[in-house]
Amino acid sequence: MTNANSVLTEKALAETYDGGYYENSWEIVQQYRDATRYASKHDVGSAATASALKLPRSRLRTWIDDGGKPDPVRGIEIAHDYGWLECSYGDPVFAGLNTLVANVFSGGSIAVQYYQPSFALNHREGDSHVFDAFELAGIEYEVVDDRGDHGDEVRPAEHSTVLGRTLAALGAPVGPKSDQHLDLPPYLDGAPEAVRETFVYAYLENRAIEHDEKQTLTIREDRNRTYLSALADLINDVARGGVSLQERDIVISADASRSLGTVR
Repeated sequence: MTNANSVLTEKALAETYDGGYYENSWEIVQQYRDATRYASKHDVGSAATASALKLPRSRLRTWIDDGGKPDPVRGIEIAHDYGWLECSYGDPVFAGLNTLVANVFSGGSIAVQYYQPSFALNHREGDSHVFDAFELAGIEYEVVDDRGDHGDEVRPAEHSTVLGRTLAALGAPVGPKSDQHLDLPPYLDGAPEAVRETFVYAYLENRAIEHDEKQTLTIREDRNRTYLSALADLINDVARGGVSLQERDIVISADASRSLGTVR
C-alpha cells in the first residue's frame, strides 16, 4: 500500500489500465485482493470464495486455482518493487520520475499502444540528464539508434510498460502531443520549489533555444495556448520573473536566464 506522503497512488496507476481488458481496473485490483485474502485465510478454493464474496467463479478460478494475476495488480507490484508508489516529493526516486515526466513533455513520448516511453537525447548527448533520471528511478536503460537523422533515443530496458504507465499516472501525456490538449502535471501544484525547479531545468535543457546575439532564451512549441501559458508561469516562478508568453514563443529574458543558471 502507498503511504500518506506518496505522490502517486495505486488507484491512479491502476486506472491507466481502464478501457482495455477491464473497464474498472481499480475495482478488479480490490476484488483480487479480497478474493486471494479470503481464500488464504479460510484455506478454500475458487468455488467457496466466489460464493462467499458473490463474485464470478470464472474470474476467481484464474486467480486462486491457477495463481494468475490481473495486469493492474502486476503493474502495481512492479511499481512497488521500484519504490515508485512509496516515494514522496523529497525522495531521489521521485526526482528521477519528475525528470522523466518533464522529458516526456519536452523531448520524449509514451506510445499509445503498450505505454512504452522513449526519450530523445538532447544536445548534451552522453551527458544528458535523462541518464541520471533513469538511475534515480532505479531502472535500467538502453540507447537505441533507430531514428535516422533524428539521433539516438533512450528507452527502459525493463518493465517499460509499467514505467510508462507510472509516468502517465503522474500526468505525462500519452500519444502525439500535438494532437491533444495538454496540461502540466497536477503534482506540480503546491510542490516544493526543488521539484518545480527540476522540472523546469529538464524542460529547458531539451527545448530552450539560444540566440548568439543576446542572452535571452526562447521556447517554441505547437501546443495549446493554455498549456504554454501555464508553462511560462511555471518558468517565471522558478526564475523569479522575466519570463513571458508572446504570440508564438515563451521568451526568457537575459536576467531570467542568468537567474536560472547555465542551461545550455
